[in-house]
Amino acid sequence: MIMYKPNNKLRRELLFIIILSVILALTYNAFFFFFIPLLRREALKITVADSALFKSDSDRQIVNGDSSAPKDIKVIAPLHERALRHPDSMAKLYQDKKDPVYKIISLQQVNRLISEQKGIFLDARSSEDYERGHIKGALNIPGLEAENHFEELFSIPRDTLVLIYCDNAECHLGHMLADFMSVLEFKNIYIFDGGWDEWVQAKMPIDSTITKE
Repeated sequence: MIMYKPNNKLRRELLFIIILSVILALTYNAFFFFFIPLLRREALKITVADSALFKSDSDRQIVNGDSSAPKDIKVIAPLHERALRHPDSMAKLYQDKKDPVYKIISLQQVNRLISEQKGIFLDARSSEDYERGHIKGALNIPGLEAENHFEELFSIPRDTLVLIYCDNAECHLGHMLADFMSVLEFKNIYIFDGGWDEWVQAKMPIDSTITKE
């Protein structure tokens, strides 16, 4: 039986292709908005007390569209806005950020926020999943495509209470969207960690209409 042995030239070509592929992948990852660390790090999460979400009218500061709330949130200057629109600026801000801490809210808190009409909901799942069903009133900003929704996000006041969800606690899309909005200097970002899976399991209302900003 004759065994085929690749010649040295073929081996060198295969090795070159593999090395080039690795270099290109690492280079792309380094300049990609959502830089993926080579070593997986556990997300830092903290639960949020009701008192932080449901303040009285006299001292509430994180109410969506409340013109009477104190305006201590820094306004983004035109030059800063222009810089954020540039891919290189966004990539640098991502790479310079420290490990984020995600503020987690429960299903009970989500329901209370809905009943009191506080904040805006952002669905970080894919557009296909969103169209099959979502929380009523939620806008679809896929985590993997957040930079393509810059205009929509930039029109939202930075002191708005933002509620993000994706599939479940293991889903990274909500974290990616939260990171992107944090770079845009949103100050009140919360993640419904149970996400769509918990929402469905609790037999909560499902909406399939398309909501646009």
